[in-house]
Amino acid sequence: MEIAENLAGGSGVSEVLEATDQGLLWLDANLTVRGHNQACARLLGIDEMERFVGRPCGDVLKFLLARGEFFDSGDHDAFVAERLTSLRSKETQHFQRVRPNGTVLSISIMPLPSGGYVLGYQDVTREYRALDEVRRNAKATVVAMANFAEHRDPDTGVHVLRVARLVGQTARKLYMKGQLPEIVDEAYIELASTACILHDVGKISTPDRILLKPGHLCDEERAVMQQHTVTGSQLLKQASLMMADSRYLQTGAEVALTHHEWFDGSGYPNGLAGHDIPLAGRICALADVFDALTSRRPYKSPWSSERAIAQIRQQAGSQFDPLLAESFIEVIREREQVSLVKWSEAMSVGNLHIDEQHMILIDTINQLASAESQNDRPLIAMIIDELVSYAVFHFHYEEQLIEAAGYPGLATHRRIHQGFVKWVANLREEFTFHRRRQLGMRILGYLRDWLSEHILGEDQAYRPFIGGLK
Repeated sequence: MEIAENLAGGSGVSEVLEATDQGLLWLDANLTVRGHNQACARLLGIDEMERFVGRPCGDVLKFLLARGEFFDSGDHDAFVAERLTSLRSKETQHFQRVRPNGTVLSISIMPLPSGGYVLGYQDVTREYRALDEVRRNAKATVVAMANFAEHRDPDTGVHVLRVARLVGQTARKLYMKGQLPEIVDEAYIELASTACILHDVGKISTPDRILLKPGHLCDEERAVMQQHTVTGSQLLKQASLMMADSRYLQTGAEVALTHHEWFDGSGYPNGLAGHDIPLAGRICALADVFDALTSRRPYKSPWSSERAIAQIRQQAGSQFDPLLAESFIEVIREREQVSLVKWSEAMSVGNLHIDEQHMILIDTINQLASAESQNDRPLIAMIIDELVSYAVFHFHYEEQLIEAAGYPGLATHRRIHQGFVKWVANLREEFTFHRRRQLGMRILGYLRDWLSEHILGEDQAYRPFIGGLK
C-alpha cells in the first residue's frame, strides 16, 4: 500500500509523491507502517519495502540494525526501544544519518493531526560533501598560515595541530559535563579547535636570534618575543576583513592576542584576568603550555606528561582557569588509558631527534586507539590529520639525515615512507566521507605493526651510518 493512496486516495497525488526524490514513510498512531513511496525504499536500500507494510516500524529498525546500518549498539532491543520512545514524543525532529555506503540522509519526523507520523528522507550527500570540503579547505588554509609562521623551527610544525586537538578535546569535555553551556556547543568546539591553530602566527615577525635561541631570553629579547601576540592578532584581523569576516580568523585573532594572558591578570600583552580572557584563549593557554613542556625546544628537553600535569595543577588559579585546568587534566588522563605500542630501548636508532620523533608517532597511534575506544569521530579525524602531517615531517627529516650519512638504502626507504603516507591519506579520505564508520582493530593493528616493524627493522639498518649525527 503506497503512502499517497493512504493519505490522499487519489491516483494523481500518488503519481506526484512517487515522482518526488524525497522518501516518505507513513506510520499510524501505533507506530505501524502504513505506507511508503519508492524513493523511501531506494534511500533506505530496502528492495522489498512492501513486506513491512502492516508491521511495527520496530521491525524496519531491526532489519536495518542486522544489516549494519547503524553503529553496533550491542543491545539491539534497547536501541530499538530508544528510537521508538523518541518517535512517541510527538515532536518534529530533524537530523542526519550517514549510511555505510557513504550516502548522507537528512531525516525529518513530522507528527500528523491524526496521531500518526510521516518520516521524510532526503539525499544530501552532495551538499554534505561540498560543505565538508569548504570546511577542510578553510582548515587547510589555517594550517598553512600557521606552518608558514613556524617554518624556521620545523620541530614545532605539528605543534599547532596537537594544540588544536587538545583545545577541541577540552571544549568537548566541558560540553559533556554541561559546563559553560551558554558558550560551548558542537559549533563552538569545531570553531575553537580550528582557530587555535593560529595562536602563534605572529611569530613570523620574531627574529631567528630570539625565536631559536637555545638559552634564556634577556628582558629586551623577551619583550620582542611577547610582541608576537599583538602582531598575530593584527595580521588575523586584517585577513578576516579580506575574507568576509571569517569566524575562524576572528576567533584566531582573539586567541593569538590572549593565549599568554594569565587568569590572575599577570600575563601579557594586556594584563587581562579571569573571564575577561576569551574562553578559547584560556583553553589554548593550557594546551599550548602542556605541548611546549612535553616537546623538545632549543632551550629545553621534553618533560614527562606527569611533570607537565603537576605544573598545570600548581598554576591553576594563577596562570590557568582552574575549572578548565580540571577538565584539561581529565582529557590527558583519558588519552593515556589505551596503549597499542610501547617504546623500548630496542627501538632506538642512536639519534636523539629521530628517537623522539618515533616516540611522538607511537603516542599519536596510541591516542588514535584511545579516540576509537571512545567512538569519538571528530577526534579520530583530527588525529588522522595529525598523523599524516607528522609522518610527512618525520620522514623528510629522517631522509635528509640518512642521505647526508650516505646510506645506500635511501631510495627503498623513501618508497616505504611514501607508501605509508599514501595509505594513511587514503584512510583519512575514506573516514572523512563516512565510508568507514570506525577504524576497527584491523586498521589500528596495521598501524601498530607497521610502525613497530619499521622502527625495529628498516630503521635499524641505517643506524651504523648516522653514528653521532644530529
